[in-house]
Amino acid sequence: MRLFIFTLLILFYQSFIQACDFKIINFGDSQDKIKIDPAPITFPDRFGGENIAIPMEDLCKNDKSLYGTLANFLFVDKKLIQISLMRPNLNDAKLMDFAMKKYGSFPLPSGIKKKDWRGNYIWEKGNESINYIYTNIHDGSSEIIEYTSKLYLNDLTSYNDKIGEWLDSQK
Repeated sequence: MRLFIFTLLILFYQSFIQACDFKIINFGDSQDKIKIDPAPITFPDRFGGENIAIPMEDLCKNDKSLYGTLANFLFVDKKLIQISLMRPNLNDAKLMDFAMKKYGSFPLPSGIKKKDWRGNYIWEKGNESINYIYTNIHDGSSEIIEYTSKLYLNDLTSYNDKIGEWLDSQK
């Protein structure tokens, strides 16, 4: 019996070790705290934001389940305010599987396959809001998970308002 329990603990530990932890810094941290090789490139924008996009292959070398996913770290006023995972045109619902496993499942309409469902679902976990989106895009579909700290929601809203004002001015 002890051998059985010991074996289960080892298997649990190995699955925990190999799980992908893409949250390499905390909300509110500066981009200087991102320490990966190769060093990521920062993309500033006209709205006061800076984005760092990192392929999941660089973040989770031991977990290939999310390869093809891009992690985007959004910084405003030199602090991390949102992390997004994006998986365009793969139509495999792997981010949905990941989110449901990590945060809890949500009901899908009967008779619809996961990869054919479109919509969004929001979880609240501690100070974080997790928004899962599955939508159609040109020539396919896209899955997105947005992680936002409630502590920086005003910063994100102000940033998005600037983008909205600019988009409205382009009409």
